[in-house]
Amino acid sequence: MSQSLSRTINEKYQVWVAHHMTHMDNLRSILQAGELRSYNLMRGQSYRNLANEDVQAGRAAIVVSATQRPLHDYVPLYLGFKTPMVAINQTHNEELLFLRFSLDVLATIGSVVCDGNARSHASKFYLFTDPDVFSNLDVAAIRSVKYAKDPELKRRKQAEILIPDRLPMSQMLDMICYSESAQTRALSILNEFGIKRAVKVNQGWYFVNSPQADPKEG
Repeated sequence: MSQSLSRTINEKYQVWVAHHMTHMDNLRSILQAGELRSYNLMRGQSYRNLANEDVQAGRAAIVVSATQRPLHDYVPLYLGFKTPMVAINQTHNEELLFLRFSLDVLATIGSVVCDGNARSHASKFYLFTDPDVFSNLDVAAIRSVKYAKDPELKRRKQAEILIPDRLPMSQMLDMICYSESAQTRALSILNEFGIKRAVKVNQGWYFVNSPQADPKEG
């Protein structure tokens, strides 16, 4: 079932994988926990938060209309690469990791798809019930990397998948990093936990003078 779910979304809507951006310093604690956890579950724990306080305050005020749960009860995954968050953090490219997940994660009960930046009051939330939920998303906007001058395009670019509470790292496909040195660091941490996952160097996922990346490729 889960394999056909991902394949159906890939083929029908040309949306390939979802990813969660984190700081290299968080990787060890994430692997120790064995999962990504929602902001609310991480309260009181020490970690490198890449989002600024204003962003977190804005998200804290959002209730997911499809479930009536706080937005901070979810692990957020983006569908489009080179998001505004990546641009804001481009001075830290060496430390930015993208943990990539198959769209099979949507089989998690209570998963939600948001048609844009979940912090925006213009965005709508859809409880995931079947692949056709993706008909509500603007795939061209998700793929765009030239959105800075268009607020609505920028909002739609940041479509999200929201996984309630926690997302097991066993479901991670691979990771994208900025450089060979970052790759070496990440592989070393994975090795500490006996985890075999590819860590791919691809500067096309970052804001640098690099060739355009294919969003479905590492």
